[in-house]
Amino acid sequence: MKTTKLRIHRVHLKGSILVVFCIILLSILTSCEGEETIQEPIVDNTNSNTRGVSEMELANIYYGKSSSTDCNFEYEGLEGPEFWANLCGDEWVDCGGNAQSPINIITSAVTEDGSINNININYGESTTDIINNGHTVQFNYDMGSYASLDNINYDLLQFHFHTGSEHTVNGKRYPMEMHLVHQDPITKLLGVVGVFFEEGEENDVLEEYLDDLPEQKGDHFTNTSTFKVEDLLPGDMDFYTYGGSLTTPGCSEIVTWFVVKESITASTEQLEKFESIMHKNYRPTQDLNGRIVKTKS
Repeated sequence: MKTTKLRIHRVHLKGSILVVFCIILLSILTSCEGEETIQEPIVDNTNSNTRGVSEMELANIYYGKSSSTDCNFEYEGLEGPEFWANLCGDEWVDCGGNAQSPINIITSAVTEDGSINNININYGESTTDIINNGHTVQFNYDMGSYASLDNINYDLLQFHFHTGSEHTVNGKRYPMEMHLVHQDPITKLLGVVGVFFEEGEENDVLEEYLDDLPEQKGDHFTNTSTFKVEDLLPGDMDFYTYGGSLTTPGCSEIVTWFVVKESITASTEQLEKFESIMHKNYRPTQDLNGRIVKTKS
């Protein structure tokens, strides 16, 4: 009888231990599930918020600054280029630096370097997103397009225009220059491709959007229609390259420039339309200060 009771007791004991073990295990599992529910996924937003930002904001990303300044600049008068370095405390002092852009490219002084890699583009289509930021007309480009600039892949973020051209060649200023702004996703340094416009035949891509260009600061035009910026580029992408800066404040010296030699055309009407909106929005050329301009051939 005692033996039977002992066996029953042991069975009850084992059963109790099993129940306790199950409760503990269930508690642990429930706790883990709770932690997984609460835990936020780690998402790399490095490039998700760069579409459409200004050059000043791109510089802030590189330097780790939180926001842009409220200071204003113009292309003439007391807020013109000769005063930029002193307009905003210490924020724009780079505008008086020694590696500033744009420059006058003197072709006889350019150094040939056969080791320079060609511009290799991988541009997809983009929906239409045009903004007037008060200083230029800017086309924001859908993410996913990039160019290999001297063997470094840079993401294409936007392109915008200056009338007349900012860079000059042997002192010649073109009526307009387009800047394709790219960013190295790793270093956040910028690679900008400059393309000159000559007065000539009508440009098909510009013509498609000529009536939609936002004319006032803050105006914005969007459309689901798509285009490829590649259709705006010349057939020959041979270029001059040098280390320089943004051409607008804060003039950060974080840019490798690729100024394409071959120009493209736009009609008189098209060029006049851009200038009527942007006026003369070019910065005067800056001193080389010992920098070397190179070309592949």
